[in-house]
Amino acid sequence: MDQQNIIITLTSDFGPGPYVGIMKGVILGLCPKAYLVDLEHDLAPQDILAGALALEQAIGVFPPGTVHLAVVDPGVGTGRRPLVVDGAGGLWVGPDNGIFTPVFLADPDAKAYEVTDETLFREPLSHTFHGRDVFAPTAAALAMGRDPATLGPLVSAPVRQDWPQPRVEGEALIGQVLMADRFGNLTTNLPHHEVEAFLHGRTALISMAGGAVKGISNAYGQSEPGKFLALFNSQGRLEIAVNQGSFLERLGLKPGNERGLEVRVEAA
Repeated sequence: MDQQNIIITLTSDFGPGPYVGIMKGVILGLCPKAYLVDLEHDLAPQDILAGALALEQAIGVFPPGTVHLAVVDPGVGTGRRPLVVDGAGGLWVGPDNGIFTPVFLADPDAKAYEVTDETLFREPLSHTFHGRDVFAPTAAALAMGRDPATLGPLVSAPVRQDWPQPRVEGEALIGQVLMADRFGNLTTNLPHHEVEAFLHGRTALISMAGGAVKGISNAYGQSEPGKFLALFNSQGRLEIAVNQGSFLERLGLKPGNERGLEVRVEAA
């Protein structure tokens, strides 16, 4: 990557406080020309799936060779491996806990390496802040041109999240809710192309949690305020929403409790 355009994205569950800034300080101390992009730091604590979904949105968006630093690490200080993944057009740094599942799905040829070169690590090495002492210096080294294959051995079976896949049952395409965004819109695991192929030009009837929506809108504003609607969101997935409202609140659920709810798509 051009040394004038060294991009490192940062994703974490750190929220407010000094931890993100400290990681940036380590990176800039090693790689002063780095251009740092905050992808997401407001993830729920220890929410690996949410971290994976955030990283998924970065695939294909940033220039080739961008380094993506992700620290959602409930296993910090244990035997879980520090990892670098070379794939999907970027380099991905973080714990081997499944957070890079979307990278492996997007690029079956992606290669994962365990980071064992301890000369990169800060001393003294904290058992509770590998974001500062392991992952940040590794990301900086990669941004400066370090070959990921020199960081440690190839990992043949990196950890993967259980990534739910849609299925067809009788006359219905069955999916599930992956997560709610801050507006209370529910993102499902049903991709645009699969839904359209299943409907084959027919009008959709989408049902979940006792409610139903007929038809798929192109925008939120095509429904009256307060009304349910379905559309394909910017990630290309089917989303259930309320125009100018929160579908999550309508269901009476707290964030996180919506995950796994069944969504059915049928022909009306």
